[in-house]
Amino acid sequence: MYCVITVLLATACGGSGDGSAAVEPRAVGPAKGSITWYAINFGPEGLPQKLIDAFEEKHPGITVEYQPAPNNTDTMRATLTTEISGGSSAIDIYNGDLVWPAQFGDASLAMPLDAHLPDDYWDRFPGERARTTEYNGEHLAAPLYSDAGFLYYRKDLLEKHDLPVPKTWEELAETAAKLQDAGDVRYGYVGQWANYEGLTVNWTEMSAAAGGRTVSADGERPAIDSDTNARVLGFMRDMLKDGVAPSATTSFQEPQSLQTFLEGDAAFHRNWAHGLGESNNPEVSHVVGKVGMSPLPSFEGTEGPGPSAAGGWNMMVNPHSDALGASLAFLEWMTGRDAQRILAENGVIPALDEVLHDRGLQKDNPALAAAADVPVVSRPSDTPRYPQVSHGVYTNLNGALAGSVTPREALGAASDEIRRALNGRAL
Repeated sequence: MYCVITVLLATACGGSGDGSAAVEPRAVGPAKGSITWYAINFGPEGLPQKLIDAFEEKHPGITVEYQPAPNNTDTMRATLTTEISGGSSAIDIYNGDLVWPAQFGDASLAMPLDAHLPDDYWDRFPGERARTTEYNGEHLAAPLYSDAGFLYYRKDLLEKHDLPVPKTWEELAETAAKLQDAGDVRYGYVGQWANYEGLTVNWTEMSAAAGGRTVSADGERPAIDSDTNARVLGFMRDMLKDGVAPSATTSFQEPQSLQTFLEGDAAFHRNWAHGLGESNNPEVSHVVGKVGMSPLPSFEGTEGPGPSAAGGWNMMVNPHSDALGASLAFLEWMTGRDAQRILAENGVIPALDEVLHDRGLQKDNPALAAAADVPVVSRPSDTPRYPQVSHGVYTNLNGALAGSVTPREALGAASDEIRRALNGRAL
């Protein structure tokens, strides 16, 4: 027998600006019916449908329709904002980027979950992974899968010259230059330094590796304009000036930088966990069997390894869904053991702690084993103004990397933009 629970749900009229939202009584119905799941395609072809089939077998009273979202995250966010703020119930449950909870919580675009899940539900995830789903003391999302940044390197070339895997960024630059001088590769290092969110990710990792921050620990003030960060940005600029990183790196996003590495043109490369599988895929890679993977470097004088920026996607529920019971059932199953094992078996890093650390699964998936132990740093996304904070970071840093301003000028300008964003005055 199904029961109906009456709870308080946020309306989608928008937040008050301080994170609070108007609420009205709303009934969560039984766990049955049809729901629409809106998500960017992830994992190998057909994985979303494979998950749906497994769920429906366990829950014959619920039907799930998968609606693919645009691959551009900003386009997907704009679509969701328009639909949900307008009161639409066409989408019941959706995947949300790791950095969305504060933005969506402040605008009442996602249903708070704590009242609908067991008290110990959040204990199933690594602590920092669960924390990033919170806003104003409420969990607005459930972790679906994780990701981490790694250093990919040409192990065949390091072995050829009897060189170790670099532990620091300074050592990486020196090693890369040796391999370039020997004529083994055109480029030493490629990452994601274009004028977009990926540069904020790369910056977050490199700054943290040196002991720097972008925003103060309490989230109230910019911290980017520091001597530590000037050292890091200066180092990045020197990699370009010295030819270790090609000038095109300032326009590289994930696909372009990965393609350069797969073609055998770079000795070192930073990318997410999928890079290992792509490197060993003979259909797209010229370096099959020649690639190693390690945590990111630290900087001289700091403890290693360097941290990875936390990555991954969550599941969020539309407060206007006409099938909240079924949506919650789907969310809990997708973040449970059965679904998380399916993710791991298909090359996706699970968010569930017990699956992430499953030795049997790790044996078949080196990326899973590496992700289980890599130190993680979060982007400063605790504020609803995170898009403006990130914009201040990547636009100004990209200008310094391209040589249009000095590193110190870029950090000062970024600090001003971040301050305006945190004070709610950003454009």
